Amino acid sequence: MSPKPSPAYRSLLAIIFSCTTIRAANFGHAQDPTQPDVSAREVLEASKEAEQLVEEKKESDSKGIESLSTPLNAMLAQREAIKQNDFEKAGNFLDRRYLPDEMDDFSDEDLLKALGYVFGQQNIINLADISDDPRGNVRDGLPDFRDQIGTVTLSSGEVPIYLQRVPDGKGGRIWKLSNATIAEIPAMWEELGYSPVAEYLHKVLPDIKFMGMDNWQLLATVVFFILAWPIATFTSYVLRRLTLMIPNRFPMGITNFFKGPMRFFLFIMIARLLIGQLGLSLTARVLLESSGMDFVAWTVLLLGLMSLMRDYQIRKMQYAGNAQYVALIKPFTTILKVIVVTIIALYWAKTAGYDMSTIIAGLGVGSLAVALAAQKTLENVIGAITLYTARPVSAGDFCRFGNVTGTVEEIGLRSTLIRTLDRSMVVIPNSVFSSVEIENYSERDRIRYFRRFRLRLTSAGQIRQILGELRDAFQSHPDIVEDTTSIRFEDVRDGNAILRLDAGVNKTDFQEFLAVAEELNLRAVEVVQAAGASFTGPGQLVQLGKLEEDEPGQPGTAS
Repeated sequence: MSPKPSPAYRSLLAIIFSCTTIRAANFGHAQDPTQPDVSAREVLEASKEAEQLVEEKKESDSKGIESLSTPLNAMLAQREAIKQNDFEKAGNFLDRRYLPDEMDDFSDEDLLKALGYVFGQQNIINLADISDDPRGNVRDGLPDFRDQIGTVTLSSGEVPIYLQRVPDGKGGRIWKLSNATIAEIPAMWEELGYSPVAEYLHKVLPDIKFMGMDNWQLLATVVFFILAWPIATFTSYVLRRLTLMIPNRFPMGITNFFKGPMRFFLFIMIARLLIGQLGLSLTARVLLESSGMDFVAWTVLLLGLMSLMRDYQIRKMQYAGNAQYVALIKPFTTILKVIVVTIIALYWAKTAGYDMSTIIAGLGVGSLAVALAAQKTLENVIGAITLYTARPVSAGDFCRFGNVTGTVEEIGLRSTLIRTLDRSMVVIPNSVFSSVEIENYSERDRIRYFRRFRLRLTSAGQIRQILGELRDAFQSHPDIVEDTTSIRFEDVRDGNAILRLDAGVNKTDFQEFLAVAEELNLRAVEVVQAAGASFTGPGQLVQLGKLEEDEPGQPGTAS
């Protein structure tokens, strides 16, 4: 008798399929049937080799493959007869001697189909491994008249599947399926075979096979895929509602994640879970595992999670006032997605049985070509990383780069945009912008007031008076930073006194600084005029004080 599924699972199947149509197979052997150690490529190659063996046998053996003279001939003959639905001929493969009387109730067709179904759940025969010697495999430790081609595991233990050399009734010997194995077929079918509903569907549906699946399994697969979508939709809705109960600032992103990637992931996983209960053949399971459905589901889920985390970080940065990083996080998320997809694709190719060394070598050559072609682009991307991590400037900063002065409009992955004082736009590649000196005026904590004035050299007392009054004026000004004032009689050049005025203005806005500088300049003019001195320049003398004393119509003296 077959082991009974759990009540919860039986209820689920009853809701999904309206009745218990499938009896789950009990894969009790050591090898996990959901993780077979063969790949789809090996299965396809084994099938191709089998076809080649048949053709070679037909061409090389005058008696063809119907002689049953070797274990390989017997298996090929049985395979060809079943493919042609000639179960009368395939019955020649069965050794029905010395069987219990109750075995007479089973026809050759019933026995072969039952054995094929239960045997295929746990075995894939590689015909190339079957002996083509009339004596069989003499090194397998079994008697010379017996070869083992597989094992079926039941809850009561393992049942070996034997081929046995028996008399052909004409004085010779041929290979057939052992009568000891045939006697176990009813027990194997009872535990691993179809349920009554599956048997009915198998009879009424067209007799077709695809990817190692029988007709009723194909129908159930389609039904499960159709029903998995509403189940996934409901499950994702419940998970979304539970998640949104947690206070967050990103409800729209969470909603989109559960409606999109999570629902698709659950759809594939639920469909795979249900299909896995159909008692599929090992061949069908291998092909299903290698189809990439699971990998696609995980890829969609991971990409969805990455997009969710990206949007969450963008929202978090915007709340924190670090919006300048948004332009960087989006393309880097895309790069990370490409890496994840590539890794998953390579792993899928490995599980499908493809030679990874060849694929990786090809990717290496291709990556080298792409890297060489995109060298400048990569330099600019690395430059963008430098700009965003070191942060010498940010969008909106007023800076000087070489002989370009202006406001940073945008720092992209490839280039930085600067709006000059003339309102023109300068585009500078990031590789260049990040490798030279940048002066960021927006980061100043104050602006330096630095001037040199030329006065006509008169007397030392007059200069001392001017210096004293200028120092008092600067130190008393509210916008001059304390302890930054330096006013000195610096030098004498060409008969002129050079006064050096240096002070820190507590302003960061340049227009506000200019207003303070204007006040300081006017105060300096007033002090010089009041002292009776005059400003001079190269090759000229300006007498500001005398301009006010001259009579109308008498201009001041200039030379």
